[in-house]
Amino acid sequence: MPGISARGLSHEGRRQLAVNLTRVLALYRPILDAYIIEFFTDNLWDTLPCSWQEALDGLNPPQLATLLLGMPGEGEVIRYRSVWPLTLLALKSTACALAFTRTPGFQTPSEFLENPSQSSRLTAPFRKHVRPKKQHEIRRLGELVKKLSDFTGCTQVVDVGSGQGHLSRFMALGLGLMVKSIEGDQRLVERAQRLDQELLQALEKEERRNPQVVQTSPRHSPHHVVRWVDPTALCEELLLPLENPCQGRARLLLTGLHACGDLSVALLRHFSCCPEVMALASVGCCYMKLSDPGGYPLSQWVAGLPGYELPYRLREGACHALEEYAERLQKAVPGLRTHCYRAALETVIRRARPELRRPGVQGIPRVHELKIEFHAELLPIFSPELSPRNLVLVATKMPLGQAFSVLETEDS
Repeated sequence: MPGISARGLSHEGRRQLAVNLTRVLALYRPILDAYIIEFFTDNLWDTLPCSWQEALDGLNPPQLATLLLGMPGEGEVIRYRSVWPLTLLALKSTACALAFTRTPGFQTPSEFLENPSQSSRLTAPFRKHVRPKKQHEIRRLGELVKKLSDFTGCTQVVDVGSGQGHLSRFMALGLGLMVKSIEGDQRLVERAQRLDQELLQALEKEERRNPQVVQTSPRHSPHHVVRWVDPTALCEELLLPLENPCQGRARLLLTGLHACGDLSVALLRHFSCCPEVMALASVGCCYMKLSDPGGYPLSQWVAGLPGYELPYRLREGACHALEEYAERLQKAVPGLRTHCYRAALETVIRRARPELRRPGVQGIPRVHELKIEFHAELLPIFSPELSPRNLVLVATKMPLGQAFSVLETEDS
C-alpha cells in the first residue's frame, strides 16, 4: 500500500503528521469507538451516513477488501459499481496517505517457497523449535542488528525481553555477535539455556559431517540474565559489559523483538539517557499495554494536541495487520460469520442483563462449521443474596417458546 516513508521524515514533518492524525481521529471518532459485537444492539449500520449505506450495502467480503481497503486480489482491477460519496472516498484516501509504508524497499523471492514451514535463508539448526513467522523475524532483525553494530562500532548487543532466546541465539551463534539476553521470566531463561546447548551440539555435529564449514572463530553463546526491567528507571544490569573493552567504555546496541508495552519505552529511555548505548533496533508490540500517562504518548508535544487519546481497543487493533484482514475478506473465509454470531449473542445478553456490556465470552473453535440450531436463554434461578453468580445458560436444540418461563419457576 502507498503511504508515508518514515525514513527521512523531518522533525516538522513528523509534527505535521501527528496533527493530521489527531484531526482524522476526532472526525471519525464515532466509527473508531464502535464495537462490532454491538452491531445489532446499538444499530451501528444506521449510524453511517445514508450515502455510505447506499455505496456499501450488498457488497460481499472480497468486494469490501478490493473497494474499501484498496487491496484487490491477484489480477483484479478495482471497479466501482456506483459513484461513491466523496466523504467515503476521502476517508479511504486519507487512511492510505497517513499510514506508514509497510512494504520493505526490496524485492526478494520468498524464503518459504520450497517449504512453508522452513525458511530457506536459515540453516536447519537455527530453524528447530522456531515457527516460520519467528524464523523470518529473527533472520531479518538479526541481520539488521549485525549491520548496525558494524556501522556504529558496538562491542555488545543487549536483547531485552528475549523470551526463549531465539533472536539472541541467532545473533550470537549465527552472526558472531557478543550478546547479553535479558528476560524477566526464569522459566523462559532456563528453556533458552537448554536450547543454546542443543544448538551448540547440532552445530558441532554438522561440523563433523562437513569439515569444510568448520567455525574459524570461537563461538559465544548468549549470556542470559534473569532480570525484570523497570520501564520507569535505568537498569544497571542492562548497561554492564560482558567483557572489559580494550579502549574506553563499552559501546552497546539495544534491541528487542516485540518488546511488550512499556518495555519498548524502557529501551528508548536507556538509548536517550545512557552515553554507552550507541544504537537501538526496537520492534514494539502490545501498544495497548503502554501505561497512560508515561508510555503513551511519549511526546509531551503530542500530549498537548486535542484528540490525541487512543483507548485500549484502538491500540490493540494497531497490533494487527490490515493485510491479514484483507486476506480474510478476499477469501471470504466462513469464520467471518463468528463475528455475526457474537454480535447476535450480545442482544441476548443485553435482554437478560441490560447493565452487562461486552462481557468476555469463551469462543468455540470452528463454530462457523456447526450445523446445530439451538435456542438459548439466560435465567436467574438463585437468590442473588445467597449466590451472586446466579445466571444459568439454558440451551436446547428444539424451540421451547413459553416453556422457558416455566423453567425458572420454583416447585411448591
